[in-house]
Amino acid sequence: SYRGIMGDKKVDKETGLPINPDGSVTVYHHTSRQAAENISGTGQLRSEGEPDVYVTSRRETDTGYGDTAVPIRIDPSKLILDDEFPNDGRKDFRINVGRPKGSLIVEVEEFLNKMGI
Repeated sequence: SYRGIMGDKKVDKETGLPINPDGSVTVYHHTSRQAAENISGTGQLRSEGEPDVYVTSRRETDTGYGDTAVPIRIDPSKLILDDEFPNDGRKDFRINVGRPKGSLIVEVEEFLNKMGI
């Protein structure tokens, strides 16, 4: 869903995020190290008590939602804007997985070495 260009990078119009060569965008799910390893191992992003899972455009884990950021490639049309922070450019999104404890198969980018765990 290419809609614009940022430098030489294509940008998704709806999310404002750079588009990867495969048409996905990269967002980050902040969580615990153990949960991050589970997501990476299974390729499943699972909700807890609600029908949504939450991701952010911010890689740094200073949002209060966990000490590990799992980079996830996802179709930008699945992202629903949840909150926006104009001061630092951060955008938080939710992804509907249908029901509490529901899950979504995601493509997890390598994070273990980058995160030092």
